[in-house]
Amino acid sequence: MSVDAWTLLRNTERGVRARGLRAAAAAIREDASELVAIAAAETSLSAARLGGEIERTASQAELFADLIDEGSYLDAAIDHEAPGAPELRRMRVPIGPIAVFAAGNFPFAFGVFGGDTVSALAAGCPVVVKTHPGLPETSRATHLVVRDALESNGFPVGALRIVTERDAGRALVEDPSVAAVGFTGSVSGGRALFDFAAARETPIPVFAEMSSTNPTVVAPEAAETDAEELAEQLAAAVTASAGQLCTKPGLIFIPESAATLIATISGRIADAEPQPLLSPGITERYEHRLDDWRRAGVRALVDGRATSQGQTAMLGITSLGELAGTLEEEVFGPAALLVTYRSLDEVPGTLRALGGQLTTTVRATGQDLDAIDELLDAAASTSGRVIVNGVPTGVRVAWATTHGGPYPASTNASSTSVGASAIDRWMRAVTWQSTPDRFLPDELREDPRSRVPRRVDGVWEGADA
Repeated sequence: MSVDAWTLLRNTERGVRARGLRAAAAAIREDASELVAIAAAETSLSAARLGGEIERTASQAELFADLIDEGSYLDAAIDHEAPGAPELRRMRVPIGPIAVFAAGNFPFAFGVFGGDTVSALAAGCPVVVKTHPGLPETSRATHLVVRDALESNGFPVGALRIVTERDAGRALVEDPSVAAVGFTGSVSGGRALFDFAAARETPIPVFAEMSSTNPTVVAPEAAETDAEELAEQLAAAVTASAGQLCTKPGLIFIPESAATLIATISGRIADAEPQPLLSPGITERYEHRLDDWRRAGVRALVDGRATSQGQTAMLGITSLGELAGTLEEEVFGPAALLVTYRSLDEVPGTLRALGGQLTTTVRATGQDLDAIDELLDAAASTSGRVIVNGVPTGVRVAWATTHGGPYPASTNASSTSVGASAIDRWMRAVTWQSTPDRFLPDELREDPRSRVPRRVDGVWEGADA
């Protein structure tokens, strides 16, 4: 980890960091065709899907550039001196070098220049990325494009580095210069990093986004009146990208009387084309998880199997009373489990018992809208994002986004790995007491060169105040 890069980057003006991020966004757009071709060869994902991901990644960098320029992320506050009380000036500062572990299912949006990386760079923290072993060439190519753009636009040399060795992960977390860790992947991987970080002489936070079944609850009237639309939307969400999305709806709660919906969604799932999974290891784990379902007594409405073109999707069905153990755990791949209930009143308690989730979705219409308060309360108490009459796939990158949740969805329920607030993970608050103006950060001075939103003596002032 480059200590020099940390010293230089944390003292770089906000405008310089914003310019660098916009330049990196422009660079990956310019080289999109080459990057997509490399990633397609390593993942079997379609060029259309990867091209959309390039645009998402570039737009994400531009969002953080806008955030830096706007300045509210600093949470600046000033309390002027009062009789018997000293002057206090407070804002957030970057915490230090960050280790990021790239994911395999989103080669760009959660890769070398994904949300963890770009939010840390925006905060003023240098980043070392542990690349995903399934994406060696994609990672190298992305790093070269982004690194050159950053360093040509004011970022210090070494602000973004990669390590590719398979056994480098633990050493990276245990490096005493590393201040925090970002991770996207499995519970076992995230928990291992969490434990390594906690065992350090100086423990550091690990922000790991891990596992979620993303429960979807279909209320009775919606199941009866919207069966066609529901089946189409849910089947698409289950099979998109071969089900290798962390927001895939894996548990779908439906009334036991919803015969039309069951038949319709079964047909849609059965019609889905086989798709190759990202790696042989993922394929093997997916097949083992389907075997777990079968051993647990799940009845297959559509039986997933391996073909020469890839994996077919699986749709199983069980009852609320039989939902336990391995059936409550995520299956990474094109599989979903229908869970039948007798009364909607049974479901909120089950949602709470399932534990932390990235998302929970409620589908309701008509009179059922008057009966979902308890469902929504249970969803909000266990999930980072609550969806009403939508699907959980397709995470919008925006100011109000939360992509996280209570354990095991993540290791820190108060954080998000997507959206503007992702920058909060890489910052800490510092208060300057009775400090002369010339020693303060510009944003806290009485007459700053670059104004940001500030709370002054309890009154909020905008950047143009």
